[in-house]
Amino acid sequence: MSQGIQELGGVLRVLGLSKKPGYLLIQSHSPTLKFIMLQEVVEYEVSIGRISMDDLMIFVDGHDVMLQKPLSELLATYEKWPDSPYLISGERNCWPWPHTDPSHGQWDPGMAVNPNSTWIVNRYLKLGVKDFCRVVDRQGPYPYPNIGTSMGPVGRVLEVLKRNNRIVIDEDMNDQGAMWLVILRHAVELNIVIDQNAEVFMNMLQYTRGDLEREPCVDDWFAPTEGKAHGVPPKNLLTGSTPALLHFNGPSHEDDIWPSCFHVFNREFRENGRGDHTLYDIDHNMLLKLDDICEYGFYNIRDFHIHPLSGDAVQFLAGFYKIPVDPGLAAWRGNASEGDLVKWGTEAELHRSSPHLRQAACMLCNQSPLKHASRA
Repeated sequence: MSQGIQELGGVLRVLGLSKKPGYLLIQSHSPTLKFIMLQEVVEYEVSIGRISMDDLMIFVDGHDVMLQKPLSELLATYEKWPDSPYLISGERNCWPWPHTDPSHGQWDPGMAVNPNSTWIVNRYLKLGVKDFCRVVDRQGPYPYPNIGTSMGPVGRVLEVLKRNNRIVIDEDMNDQGAMWLVILRHAVELNIVIDQNAEVFMNMLQYTRGDLEREPCVDDWFAPTEGKAHGVPPKNLLTGSTPALLHFNGPSHEDDIWPSCFHVFNREFRENGRGDHTLYDIDHNMLLKLDDICEYGFYNIRDFHIHPLSGDAVQFLAGFYKIPVDPGLAAWRGNASEGDLVKWGTEAELHRSSPHLRQAACMLCNQSPLKHASRA
């Protein structure tokens, strides 16, 4: 992802790298508290003048999201919507609410939602758990919101994050369910739009053969095109669009499509001789050089969940976790961040079956200093 973004016109900014591997798995509010962490970071960045409220911000999940078009083309597509909306990706499957009709999707996660729960949308509308999937205004084949990818002006994104996070905390809702309520309550006020035709974002859960003009991810996924540094990905035949970002959400991790796409994208954007590939580590306020850390040429990654680590990578992590968080960010977050409140599980339980990774994550490890990091 980072290499692709850099070669397609940007630098990936990553939050949460100060957290130990597995940190998000020991939080409550499935699946994560990423929006709480994101709100704190964006507010801090605005407070020190590093970004402004008018800047355009794109947020994506981690390594299950892949950029396949230049950011300039992504921006041109976004600008077709009037008044700079908060654009959130759409998917075919209604999550996390229970399904009551085949049109709600093929993957019903069976979330343990109290069947008697209700949520007030406005003074005239109250919804129960079986109502959410039915109230969507269908304008394309991907009608249901998915929080894994979104974009908009920073000021508008912050307003969405604040309201989403208040619902997560006050109404004990996971962040995906909270986003449904934000959209239903505030879509007009905040100009929230669901990308129902996969013009910018495409979620791959419930992908059906024939949806794209070339199947993911065959060797000619990126069709060579004269005058372009990188090939052109296939169109979505359902909508005529060519989405810029693919999100392999939910069970779309679990088949062999994600690994095949990983290797195709890796070949497209990981060539030597194109300069240093870096990402900006927001937590520590520094750039990380990736060409050595993320050298997967020696490994054949066959599974979304299993990425082998070389000895050099483990040694890097041992030094990396000794680096203090940016003092300004730490002061801004204070000592009572909801993003740090562990509701179940302990750090001692992490990675019991991997002694080398446990040692690298240990704050008391005595390893050599980092050689891949440079302060921004």
